[in-house]
Amino acid sequence: MNAAVIDVTKFGAKNDGSGDNAAALDAAVRELKARNGGELYFPSGEYRITTRRRAALLLDGLSDVTIRFAPGAVLLMDNLQKDGKGGGHGVVVRGPAANIRLENVHVKWAVKASSRSSGDAFRFEGFPDDAKTISRIYLLNCTGENSPQTGAVFMGCSDIFVNNFSPVNTWADGLHFNACRRVSVDGVRGIGNGDDTLAFVTYYAEKFTGQTGTVFSFPDLNEWCNSDSNAVNITSHGGHANGMRISGGFNINISNIAVSGKWAGIQLDAARATTESRAVGWGYLASRNINISNASIRDCDMGLIVRSLNILPDAPAENWEFALNVNNLNVSRIKGLGIDIQSVAGVTLSNVRSDSRIRLRNLRGRIAFANLSLTGAPLELLGIQGSRFFGYEHNMEPKPVEAASPAEVAAGNLHLTGLDLRNAPLSIDRIAGLTLTDSRTDSAVTIRTSRDVELRGFRTAAAPAVADSETIHLNGVLLK
Repeated sequence: MNAAVIDVTKFGAKNDGSGDNAAALDAAVRELKARNGGELYFPSGEYRITTRRRAALLLDGLSDVTIRFAPGAVLLMDNLQKDGKGGGHGVVVRGPAANIRLENVHVKWAVKASSRSSGDAFRFEGFPDDAKTISRIYLLNCTGENSPQTGAVFMGCSDIFVNNFSPVNTWADGLHFNACRRVSVDGVRGIGNGDDTLAFVTYYAEKFTGQTGTVFSFPDLNEWCNSDSNAVNITSHGGHANGMRISGGFNINISNIAVSGKWAGIQLDAARATTESRAVGWGYLASRNINISNASIRDCDMGLIVRSLNILPDAPAENWEFALNVNNLNVSRIKGLGIDIQSVAGVTLSNVRSDSRIRLRNLRGRIAFANLSLTGAPLELLGIQGSRFFGYEHNMEPKPVEAASPAEVAAGNLHLTGLDLRNAPLSIDRIAGLTLTDSRTDSAVTIRTSRDVELRGFRTAAAPAVADSETIHLNGVLLK
């Protein structure tokens, strides 16, 4: 990388918070381009931007560039529209490019926008192709504050390294990846993000769509579905939406994530877009090869969500069959569902502790639980989805089929072991194909309109209440 250091104050940039530095930054970038790269250096102070335009600082097709802020340096965005909406992005990097390094860069809006609008603190516009992408990006010890849109968004980028990123009071996501690959994140501290704090999202379309500067959609899961990515040490507090969301993802590992005060802690969803009222606006395939470990979710409306929406019963498995492993999950003080798994297959959870309601609903295939400690809230196993259309509720969740008899319940594949249920009633309703082993409960167990249920090594305070069911075994004894 070219070692030239370009001090923006030498090009007329003022670091006293006065005036408008747009022209000075343009001049510094022109010098950077003339030198074929180098370092753009911002001494300590506030660099005010009042011009409304695409970006305060634009690197278009430039490689081998470092942007370094001294401690206390801030790019101060003071360029909202008259209606209070955003007037442009902070730092934009547009591909193709390689070797981009941002160190200690702090982008802050002087006033928070009136609504979600134009204004990412950091925006990386690549393309999911070796020749057109932005590769080897380093976002180190950076902050995006009060942004009208995201803290940072990466689209069609490769080999990304994010360390100690702080998105604060953003209108949209804190840190968003779309159609990227080989992402490494170590340290995110999201506070008051208006949407997901961390999002790995790639959209579905019947054929590839997208261009540089827009989001991308694929017909399948591939290496550009945020594949071969790792994220550790994620903290999300306050705001809206999810602490983390993974949609249309492939080969992603998450570890050490703590979420509080959001609508939901962690969500993985698959969907088909529909134009119906109050419906799903985007489509995503079911994520595969996803591993989440050491997760804590508390004081949210919802905990862990894994679901498919607007997916018909005869849809291909790519729309609803996940490959997800969650290990060492703590869920506490959730207003609604601590764990909500619906209309999916391919989910394994182990070493789970919860004091909040758990619901498994309209399952399509294998779901496994190992070592669940549930206290003071019910565990509901509700419905195996049949082959006939089951309709949708107003929020696009499935309506359970009302089976007239156990014979009408579709065969499932539900395996539970090592359950410790304390003051936690267990309800088994319209389930066929359940194996529960080596578990105990001090609470009521009810079984309704179910069949082929095997409860083995199951210690109960009282015999289960069984109604309208058949082939129900408890510790080798046929109950029905």
